[in-house]
Amino acid sequence: MNHLKKKTIGTALLICFLLISGVVSAEEMSLRMLIWDGYAPAELCSTFKRLIQEKYGINLELDIKIANGNDDFFPALRDSTADIISPSHNVPKDKRWQLIALKQVLPINLENVPNYKNIIPALQKADYCTEDGFVYCVPHIRGPYGLAYNTNLVASAPDSWSIFWASEYKGKYAVGGADQYEHNVSLTALAMGIPREKIYDYKTLNNPDFQEKLAQLAVNAHGLWQGVDDPETLKGLSIAAVWGFSFSELKARGEVWKIAEPKEGTTGWVDNFMISHTIANDSKKIRVAEEWLNFVLSDAYQAYVVRGLACSPVTTTVNASLTPEEIENFHLDDPTHFEKNMILWPVLDKTDRKGLERLWDMALSQRK
Repeated sequence: MNHLKKKTIGTALLICFLLISGVVSAEEMSLRMLIWDGYAPAELCSTFKRLIQEKYGINLELDIKIANGNDDFFPALRDSTADIISPSHNVPKDKRWQLIALKQVLPINLENVPNYKNIIPALQKADYCTEDGFVYCVPHIRGPYGLAYNTNLVASAPDSWSIFWASEYKGKYAVGGADQYEHNVSLTALAMGIPREKIYDYKTLNNPDFQEKLAQLAVNAHGLWQGVDDPETLKGLSIAAVWGFSFSELKARGEVWKIAEPKEGTTGWVDNFMISHTIANDSKKIRVAEEWLNFVLSDAYQAYVVRGLACSPVTTTVNASLTPEEIENFHLDDPTHFEKNMILWPVLDKTDRKGLERLWDMALSQRK
């Protein structure tokens, strides 16, 4: 026994020496991500890579590419060019892509994602990412297509989407451009008092009164941002419809913007990480991918969601890492706020999607 013990210790010391001297190299692994900009910041990526090296002895490379739209994800899965993707909640079961039904993504072993239990109840095992009892995505960030206001210029939070049609704000606001057609249509529908269940229904909205109202929104906008709201478009304006990604930079430039709570409700999104079928036969890479899914639910990452991206976290434990003001701003002291106030984007059928795009294109055509 002593001989065997000495031999084992000697072997371990030899391996350590060889690793230190470079004779034996640690395992190399590359994990390819196709994700939205900002979802893998350098500092947190370094922390994650250290975690993987210490836990598995793997030198991990994160090969990160930025998605330009939700329609980028399916081609990447089809062509086997991504191991992890970050689609919005209305993508996995969209009939155009059917990521789950076509087995383009893998079910997640929640035992390897222990932080999953800290997700707010409304998003645990949500319908959009479950099938036959299996979970296919881990939410990590959420937010509104929100009614934002510049606190330097607007004294109190607006309480209705109708503010965009108030004469005093003509030419003093911004909304998303051509790529945000369904969100501009839905906020106009909310402002007109159309029931929530009808705000994406093309047949309901395709009438002269609605078309005129939508055209006013487009014509009277000072600027139209593309993709994500940016500080150059918003700076100096009074109100805007935004994701909120520009708020940190605007604050650095001397403008404090906040998201209001319009009485009609707010449409919104949840972004998620999903694991591609491309690594189905690589159990070690799946384990590392699941470590990433667990990592984005850590308090450190969720605090970054609040401070770095000015968006809402998805966990209940992050509050301990935030200030009272941050907790208040994102309504994190009310666990039911998300369910009561957020109108999650639906999966649109072809008729509604094309119809809403047509309505917004008609409105944009009237801008000079």
